[in-house]
Amino acid sequence: MDWTIHATVPFPMLEAADTARFIAELGVGPEIYFSGNVLDSLAPRRAETAGEALVRAGVRSVTFHAPFEDIWPGARDEEARRLAVRRLRQAVALAPAFRPRGIVIHGGYSGWIFDHDPDKWFEPARRTFEEVLETAEAHGVDLFVENVFDEVPDHLLRLSEAIGSKRLGFCLDAGHATLFSRVPVHKWVEAFGPGIREMHIHDNRGLRDDHLPVGEGSINFRGVLLAALDAGASPILTLEPHRIEHFHRGLSALRSLLADLGGC
Repeated sequence: MDWTIHATVPFPMLEAADTARFIAELGVGPEIYFSGNVLDSLAPRRAETAGEALVRAGVRSVTFHAPFEDIWPGARDEEARRLAVRRLRQAVALAPAFRPRGIVIHGGYSGWIFDHDPDKWFEPARRTFEEVLETAEAHGVDLFVENVFDEVPDHLLRLSEAIGSKRLGFCLDAGHATLFSRVPVHKWVEAFGPGIREMHIHDNRGLRDDHLPVGEGSINFRGVLLAALDAGASPILTLEPHRIEHFHRGLSALRSLLADLGGC
């Protein structure tokens, strides 16, 4: 199959003069990250200008990553939950300027924060995603819920089933699954199945969320991608480098892997 490759690009970096041309020449789409501070300062025309620059450069595939710092979709404190809804809706409202294929949102469950009881997270999280999905429906964009500190896929599957919207898919983060879960990554892939709309591609050595290039940690990405194909998924593959040199090494390694699989 032909895989689509994206890479994380914080919105301020996207506005740099050569960023759109740079990623277009590499055949990579941006996953635009919007922090809360950026959302508060971002006028509609400024967002439209950035979107127009991507189109002029020839970039045709875009995704968003919604803010996640201090954002808890399943917060038990109603004021905190309302903040999450407001921030997430701010990101969704930018969809017309970029026409993203989806918006990644952290599920926000952590056993240590919720007393290892997903039920304490579930009902607030369900309300949050239902409210944000109303805005997503209005703007014609999908949401991809991402695993972070989740130890098992069960409660994210429960959330998806309870909401029952075709606009809610999964973003499987193989690095997070490796680091925070004892469930093998291929079992996460099997659990989410064709609902996997995106995969975050970064490596680690099982001790820290290092965001290393593919092949520089302990994750068997060949097995992960084969499992995705077997599960009937065709996700966008999004690199999440924290350094520019990691972007180049990660892109080269991923493309080599995909070439071995006969898909790029």
